[in-house]
Amino acid sequence: MGQAPLILVCDDSRNIAQSVVALLQAAGYRAAASREALECVGMARKERPALIIMDIMMPGMDGAMASELMGQYPELQGIPIVLFSALSEEEVRSRAQESGAVDFLCKPFKKEGLLAIVRRWAPQPSSAT
Repeated sequence: MGQAPLILVCDDSRNIAQSVVALLQAAGYRAAASREALECVGMARKERPALIIMDIMMPGMDGAMASELMGQYPELQGIPIVLFSALSEEEVRSRAQESGAVDFLCKPFKKEGLLAIVRRWAPQPSSAT
């Protein structure tokens, strides 16, 4: 009956962002993409997504800094943020913990790994969509 949960994807790589959005939509979620961290913060404040998946390494403000910034907005508190990156697992884990993100994923990632993390942190889409 209700709308499927919205997942916001932020990655400066158009191909990665589009691939993740397509994967999430195929799994029954609504998904939107941003290619800049500051734009992602604005979209999150407007759209109030169920989950944000954000690349760490982006030009300008990186994903970890954006995650910290989002934590300062009362309306965004409680929205889980997952950081992903091609950095080493240790670096990604450390940056995620420091920034307040709830989880992390290393690139390249497998479809099943991404969906498992999404299912862990976002409400399931209803099967009646």
